[in-house]
Amino acid sequence: MTPLGLLAHAKSDAGRRAIRYTCTSLIGVTITQVLLTIFLHLLDWKPVPANFVAVSITAVPAFILNKRWVWGKRGKAHMRREVLPFWCFTIAGWIMSTLAVILVVKFTRDAANPDGNKLAVQGANIAGFGVLWILKYIFLDKIMFGTDHHTPYDEDIELEEALAEDGFTAPTSDSADKPAPVDR
Repeated sequence: MTPLGLLAHAKSDAGRRAIRYTCTSLIGVTITQVLLTIFLHLLDWKPVPANFVAVSITAVPAFILNKRWVWGKRGKAHMRREVLPFWCFTIAGWIMSTLAVILVVKFTRDAANPDGNKLAVQGANIAGFGVLWILKYIFLDKIMFGTDHHTPYDEDIELEEALAEDGFTAPTSDSADKPAPVDR
């Protein structure tokens, strides 16, 4: 990886997507850290609940930014194909960051700070999510939102949603060409 090679990659579609993903991640980290600062330092919450609430709140704008800005997807979010996989990564990041927070609290607490060093807690949150950052990018780019999945994927979702709104289910290979009504 030479500087010229990195510059050439940054000018490609994949490179621009990676840059937008990095920016989205920085926005997510900033929102999480602002929330952690409020919860830990101003509201004096315990580290683990503060981490949980900050991660939960940040997941919503992170999902929207990733879907719309990084991968250019529009339309209603599909629960099974988009929201649940994204939340699985969010939960995995929350678990890893919470374990890191627990360790930091254990090693930095003393009589004056029974909840540990609050700045170290914030660093533990970043470290926990940092571990999954590259894996999440690969998953989002290659499986969930990537360019290879754009047209057929979005068309399938739009067809499913349109049929569901009209009270029909998608036809199966054994059924006739017309969708069957949904039992209510």
